[in-house]
Amino acid sequence: MDKAGFGILLDRIISLAVERSDGKLEAGDIGIALAIHDRSLRAADPGPLSSVPSFSYRCDVPVYPASVVKLFCLHAFTAFEAMGRFTPNDEDRRAARAMIALSSNEATAFLMGRLTGAFDGPCLDNDALTEWLRDRHGVQDWLTGLRRPEFRDINVLHATYEDSPYGCAYQARSRSPGNRLTARACLALMHDIARGAAASPAWMMELMDRSRERRDFAETGIPPEGDQVRGFLGEGMPESTLLWSKAGHTSWTRHDLVYAETASGPSFVACVMTDSRWSAADTSLFPDIGRLIHEAVLEDGHAQA
Repeated sequence: MDKAGFGILLDRIISLAVERSDGKLEAGDIGIALAIHDRSLRAADPGPLSSVPSFSYRCDVPVYPASVVKLFCLHAFTAFEAMGRFTPNDEDRRAARAMIALSSNEATAFLMGRLTGAFDGPCLDNDALTEWLRDRHGVQDWLTGLRRPEFRDINVLHATYEDSPYGCAYQARSRSPGNRLTARACLALMHDIARGAAASPAWMMELMDRSRERRDFAETGIPPEGDQVRGFLGEGMPESTLLWSKAGHTSWTRHDLVYAETASGPSFVACVMTDSRWSAADTSLFPDIGRLIHEAVLEDGHAQA
């Protein structure tokens, strides 16, 4: 795909969004990042994202990431283990599986405590809260220390919660910026995991594998617990396309980060982030965007062939 081809795809996505939402979801509410490869990233490492062609629209705009931030927590989990900074046990691994496979908020809060030593708890006085915050920023401090340009302007500071944080985690919201991610940062992380350039990539890919969800839904017609396919990009892609993903959803956001391998050979990483109450409530747009991206990837593959 060249710049013109991505421009056509982007116009289709934005036109669809504006038309479907009757103008409630505008171009300025959407961020997209896309990288296409002629073969599986798992089979052939093309190098870091900076060395391969990628396409984007508003990809450097930081937005509240919802549960997509959980993949960055998993990234810290595996990296800290590889560095000897963290020694996970079976309960930690159970929590990691729930955090990614089921998008569990409880598991995420537990692991943020385990990774930083700053666990959720009762309200703290000023000095104790300052110390707690210094520890809790351990994941973000590590990400900043990597000095990756793709990770500029992101914040991975807080756990995720079903309704609200409580106690010192609630106090922290007034003393610390909120979580923020960009589509580019998400694209770069998924690209590295898929190509095997992160710690424990096979395990992370296993946790993101959506084949079970798709199979269970096909057999029962009932969305499985923690379903991250229905209402997201993967729903619009054929069953023959292999899918790994981490979705995020709140009452004002809907995001999806996917790595997909098509049956005909090409693979792609895509991140779509929307900041809109309309898209948060809608479950039909993202599947259609996924379909458009998938079709564009196949068209590009046929054109190159």
